[in-house]
Amino acid sequence: MMLAALSGAGDVLALLVAIRVQTLPDPLGPLSSRSIWYAEPLCLPTAEGVDALAEIVREHDAFMRHRVLFTEIRPVWAAGMERIALERCGYHYMGYLNYVVDLSQSVDTIWGKLRKSCRSSIRRYEKRGMEIRDVTSDEGIDLLYHFATLSYENSQVPLADKSMFTGAFRILNPHNMVKVFVAYYDDKPVAADIDLYYKQLEFAWYGGLERIKGISPAENLTWHQFVYGHEHGYTMFDFGGAGWPDEPYGVRDFKAKFGGDLVNYGRYRRVYSYPKLRIIEKAYHMVRGYMTRRRLSGSSSGDDGDETTST
Repeated sequence: MMLAALSGAGDVLALLVAIRVQTLPDPLGPLSSRSIWYAEPLCLPTAEGVDALAEIVREHDAFMRHRVLFTEIRPVWAAGMERIALERCGYHYMGYLNYVVDLSQSVDTIWGKLRKSCRSSIRRYEKRGMEIRDVTSDEGIDLLYHFATLSYENSQVPLADKSMFTGAFRILNPHNMVKVFVAYYDDKPVAADIDLYYKQLEFAWYGGLERIKGISPAENLTWHQFVYGHEHGYTMFDFGGAGWPDEPYGVRDFKAKFGGDLVNYGRYRRVYSYPKLRIIEKAYHMVRGYMTRRRLSGSSSGDDGDETTST
């Protein structure tokens, strides 16, 4: 969903882009959906721009309130005038961390900022023959979704429908705004990441891997993306989030190894029905607890099924 507000002269005053993410099929769609803005809305830094943005935010909310549980906005930059409009419309700002890496530096400088253990891991798997390939194709999307599904199932976190990824690929690929990178070990795919590109920004969108004993492809995948971004003129790598400030988060620990800057650009959220949200959250935690117990029970009985993790 894209909404824009125009002046009488036809100039753009404000703009927003929202994606409805649904994780369960209908008729449970409205109870398992959220509206996600993968970047903050834009507006002119004037009173007219703020008013225009508030108007289209209200239009978005009127359309979405019975189709999703809540809206979440994930900024990629520090807050500007858009925060005034969002809070005016009932959105709450919450601290949320992220790591960003300056790709305008030399490759040697970027490499030197990686933790020693991270550099050692990358060298080790390069010597053992791990390859990172550009598989920006329908096949790459299939691999990406396969590995993302493994990782999200391991974490008991719902994953968006594959149609979101195929749709993004169909729209963005002709403009060179999307890449899929796949890690191969012994010529077998073991992990994949998808990145989005806009102007000078390289954005880590989704990823996943198959946990195989003795193999750790995530560091090599990430380093390859740094090098690709640097060589193609991108100046900033956005890790796509590092969790809430007061909560432990293993993914944040992983991202910290790459020497980026820890920033807190926050997130905005508006819940349309707190009673519904509380019911769904309770059900979600019950199912997640059941899946965890089932997985641990399988492990204790000698089931060596695929172990996965999210990066």
